[in-house]
Amino acid sequence: MSAPHERTTAEVNGIKLSYLSQGSGPLVIFMHGFPDLAFSWRHQMAVVSEAGYRAIAPDMRGYGDTDAPADPGMYSQFHIAGDITALMDQLGERQAVLVGHDMGANLAWAMATFVPERVRGVAVLSIPHKPRGAAPPVAAAPPRFYQKLFQTEPEEIDLHQKVHTFLPGIFDRLSGSSELGAPPSLIVPEGMHFSDLFTPPKAAPAWLGDDELATYISTFERTGFRGPLNWYRNIDTNWQTFAPWASQQVRVPAAFIIGTDDVAWALFKNNGVIDSQPERVPLLLDMRVLEGVGHWIAQERPEEVNDLLLNLLAKLDA
Repeated sequence: MSAPHERTTAEVNGIKLSYLSQGSGPLVIFMHGFPDLAFSWRHQMAVVSEAGYRAIAPDMRGYGDTDAPADPGMYSQFHIAGDITALMDQLGERQAVLVGHDMGANLAWAMATFVPERVRGVAVLSIPHKPRGAAPPVAAAPPRFYQKLFQTEPEEIDLHQKVHTFLPGIFDRLSGSSELGAPPSLIVPEGMHFSDLFTPPKAAPAWLGDDELATYISTFERTGFRGPLNWYRNIDTNWQTFAPWASQQVRVPAAFIIGTDDVAWALFKNNGVIDSQPERVPLLLDMRVLEGVGHWIAQERPEEVNDLLLNLLAKLDA
């Protein structure tokens, strides 16, 4: 059995980055999304480290125990990719397998495109590799789309004020096991906040647990949401700066997994993006769709996600 994960802080790319580390061997870096933390990968880190790899899961820039610069301009995809490559350098590794979920999934696809020499392979959860699109995504979105609201300070303040109800609510409603049924639309009705879409459940989701939920709540109660929302405040900037790679395929070995109850499933299935993955990612070695699984796939169905990861790692080592 490998030792439990340890927490370490590193000076990288001008910030202090806090990360969990478990095991030894070739490097696998786990990158979370919103509103998540490094420990969301606890099920995967244990299995990957047991298989002979060094599993690293940062609290990403703006989250948890990692520094959260106040300036939104310091959260572009290039800034955050710089955090990850600088961490690789500090660990003495030229390459890593990147595992990403949600906003971390977008980062994994991006790094596989513009720094492929640093990326041995990618395993991506929930968010497929998307075409760039003809216009900046947030600017082109409907007026009450949640990402557009995330550009504003009142939304940030509201999330912090309602952290005790928002986090239980979003973890429940965007899972595949909510008693309230299908997830809500991400278009926020007039006069409401994003947090109002998520009624808290009577108890923590079974796949999460009371202690884990308490960790999330206490952490975001301390840190607030400015750092996490600053990621969204760079979506249109990322669209602009990514122009040189707009037509480029991802040409590193890859695996992709998504659940049919994920809010991303309907969006990207209906517009053909999921079906286009083999074309957009020529080295897609594994693609799985899990029935009845929601957005928090690594925690809702850890066994299936772990199998995907071990399968990809085995193919990379073959």
